[in-house]
Amino acid sequence: MDKQLLNKRELYKWTTSVLREYSIKPLKKLSQSFVVDPRVIDDFLNRIEPGLTTIEIGAGLGTLSYFLVDYCKNKVLLYEIDYRLVKLLREIIDKPNAIIINSDALLHEWLVEQLVSNTPYSITTDILVKLARSNCIRKAVLVLQKDVVNRLVSKPGTRNYGRITVLINSVFKIKPGRVYPPSSFYPPPEVSSQIIVLERVRDYDSEIALLEEVTRRLFSKRRRRVVKVLNEEFGLDEKTITSIIPDRDLRVYELNTGDFLRIVDLVKNYGLD
Repeated sequence: MDKQLLNKRELYKWTTSVLREYSIKPLKKLSQSFVVDPRVIDDFLNRIEPGLTTIEIGAGLGTLSYFLVDYCKNKVLLYEIDYRLVKLLREIIDKPNAIIINSDALLHEWLVEQLVSNTPYSITTDILVKLARSNCIRKAVLVLQKDVVNRLVSKPGTRNYGRITVLINSVFKIKPGRVYPPSSFYPPPEVSSQIIVLERVRDYDSEIALLEEVTRRLFSKRRRRVVKVLNEEFGLDEKTITSIIPDRDLRVYELNTGDFLRIVDLVKNYGLD
């Protein structure tokens, strides 16, 4: 790959020619869709911290990896589950700080400070949850489906608001960025994508672990009244519940992150977890 050819036309041409040369057909089951828009690469590089140890999940053809390992000063772990692409990566990436790993990144501990990924759509939620639980990672730069970003930044009381919204907002500050059309990737996905930055504001601890359980149980009854659901799920009486949630008619999906954390404290203090 030639840095001087980094425009959309040339990047698309390079991508398709490499796929033909190596007889690689992108696999839908792995959500393989490769970056062919230089803006995506620029946006990643403008948002990462070059001094941090870094993981890239789904290195693919090395389109981002090639620039990432050059830009980063510390170790970069490049995870790619598809052995066909790993052979290509080892030809393209020749930097002493790059470690190419042919494996599923979800099976490994993430003991680095930063994570980047043009995220495979099929494992987006798994990556977000593991990211929240991996305290070593202080920053993540991700390209996600636009509707997933909408869920992460949605407000209480809206259709997109749910468990993953509460979890991610409890431990990260979220900064949404540019939206990309399907043509920014090859093969083009069916929906638009968006880049976001997650910056850790809190470690995952026993309280956040309990928050996951509380939201799992409450959001299974998302449109019911909070008072009723907490009574059914944890045996809390109305007086105790209204001491922290005064509105008796409030529905589960109308609770904000602070409300959920207060419920977690209540459940923990009453030994109901």
